[in-house]
Amino acid sequence: MAEFTGEAGAALAFLLGYFAVFIWMLYGFLTHKFKWGSRYLALFIHVTIRLASQGCGVGFGILGFRNTDLFLAFLILGAEGYFSLVLCAFRFVISWHQHNLASGESWLEPRDPPGTNKARKALAFIFLGPFAFLVYRDNPMVGFHSALILANTAIVVGGSYLAGADYSQPDSPDTQRRLRVSKIARTAGQAVFLAGNAALLVIILVTMRNNRRDGDSRKRKGTVHPTLILLFIAWFPLIVRGIFGILQACVWSLSYYNPENYGPNGFTPRFTAIEYFLGVLTEFLACVLLNLTYFTSKNDPKKRDIFAAQENKKGGEGEADAGV
Repeated sequence: MAEFTGEAGAALAFLLGYFAVFIWMLYGFLTHKFKWGSRYLALFIHVTIRLASQGCGVGFGILGFRNTDLFLAFLILGAEGYFSLVLCAFRFVISWHQHNLASGESWLEPRDPPGTNKARKALAFIFLGPFAFLVYRDNPMVGFHSALILANTAIVVGGSYLAGADYSQPDSPDTQRRLRVSKIARTAGQAVFLAGNAALLVIILVTMRNNRRDGDSRKRKGTVHPTLILLFIAWFPLIVRGIFGILQACVWSLSYYNPENYGPNGFTPRFTAIEYFLGVLTEFLACVLLNLTYFTSKNDPKKRDIFAAQENKKGGEGEADAGV
């Protein structure tokens, strides 16, 4: 008989929280507060993934192991949610650069010059996947994307591979091999995400230092833009989530695949508290903080027209050559 467990209650609480964020963002898009092609679209995708993940969490919390497909979906969607959130954080920093730096460019991701074949660029990512950085070596974010895609693949494959183990025979050669391979793959993937978060901190701190020194769209020097402060604060729950991911891959007592973390109806209360406090709450806090940057960036100027800027530069050079 189905039972509403503490795990289902925790999953439902965050499902409602993410649903509230989903409604806020949908309202933002429909009222044109957010643009569909902006950084908020990436965050909206993260919220949608997290809604699906928490829905699966509620189902697993009620049905337990009577429906293992819900459990696997919860794990995979959770990994995709974290992956999308880390990418969102980078996109928000890039957007701040484009709106506030005098050049209108981000040194993390230079904007495509006029005449760029964006369809060809998209096809390069589709067919080359993480090896697209070989084509776009002058774009640092392609390297970050590539590394995170590989890391995400390692985490999902490692988790799926271990899901097929026979835990009724934990000492069997097949189970031990699956445990070993999964641990290596998941630890390597989580380590890349942790390194990505460390790089994000450096990028935010460098941007804050330059902002204090050079000023921004507010025409003030000696201060830090409030959006950067929010991004800096959002980094802390992200790094906690990253450390927790490493621990889950390395420490057996924290692993999803440790039978001691389950009761007859799903997660034990101890494991539920650990998972939702260190895994889900941290992502939710970072997501809310990224949404709050809407209020701190309302008065930022629009992105500069790179095409117009380049044409003006060429025109100026032409006039100088003509002796005008």
